[in-house]
Amino acid sequence: MNKEKKTFPQGYFILMGTLLGLPIGIAFSLAIGNFAFVGTGMAIGLPIGIALEEKYKKEGRIRKDQPGQKETKKKVLFLIVGITLALVILTISYLKFK
Repeated sequence: MNKEKKTFPQGYFILMGTLLGLPIGIAFSLAIGNFAFVGTGMAIGLPIGIALEEKYKKEGRIRKDQPGQKETKKKVLFLIVGITLALVILTISYLKFK
């Protein structure tokens, strides 16, 4: 039986590592009460995502972007950045006016 290996779009694992690391960094910062550590989760998730991306690229399981996919990625990125900024601003204002 011939099983096809699943392929992933370029940048998938980097995005997933960043998205999983961001809430971890926010939770860690809230737990210790110091917002200087918000980027800690991203600093952990991003290298993991890059390593997975390279591994899958060597296996030939990373596919190139389709036409129109680049614009969709930009929209998703702006949405993620906007939500992140909103969460940071809401958290800081909550702690300041508590």
